[in-house]
Amino acid sequence: MDFFKPPVYAGRMAGELKDKIRKIRLSLGLKQDEFGQRLQTNQSTVSRWERGALPDGVMLHRIAELANTTVEMLIGTDDIAVRPADSIPVVGFVGAGSAIYPYDDYPRGDGMDFVERPPFVTGQAVAVEVRGDSLFPVAEDGWRLVYAGQQAVVEEEILNRLCVVQLADGRMLVKRVIRGTAPQRYHLASTNAPLIEDVEITWAARVKAIIPD
Repeated sequence: MDFFKPPVYAGRMAGELKDKIRKIRLSLGLKQDEFGQRLQTNQSTVSRWERGALPDGVMLHRIAELANTTVEMLIGTDDIAVRPADSIPVVGFVGAGSAIYPYDDYPRGDGMDFVERPPFVTGQAVAVEVRGDSLFPVAEDGWRLVYAGQQAVVEEEILNRLCVVQLADGRMLVKRVIRGTAPQRYHLASTNAPLIEDVEITWAARVKAIIPD
């Protein structure tokens, strides 16, 4: 979808979108001018949005990021304002063998539950819930692992750290990432499972926080 042009249902959605923008601003405790500053625009533009004007594509993305949601949810029919501004969605489980069983995927970030955002975690982030004892003693059953970052392989962010990792074969794991014996190959280690050696990974995101149950 091209968000730099109004979607075909823009007229039908205008009223709901203006209410969502206002609720997002109020949930953050911001006046119109303060909200505009956070979005790199001005008070009059915010006022027009709250009267029904449609933000352009760049602003839709900025508003969505500020609300820790997506453009799709912002212009959709779900009432995203019921989500606290400082929350992170729980989007899946990590279970036997440290494999992740997704409930929802990272780009949507809709989630089955929410956890309070740790103050040191910034940007778009999601969490997965631990099932069983596959991550003991790092994390126990019912604990949440928060991860954030782009879906890419950024070695300075992931090497020798606990990460959520997607392998080239589609599996998602929680492992410590170690440089492999060949370029673009990595060893994946955990405390209670055999070392996975020299695998190709599609992306890895560092675990930023572990939240006890």
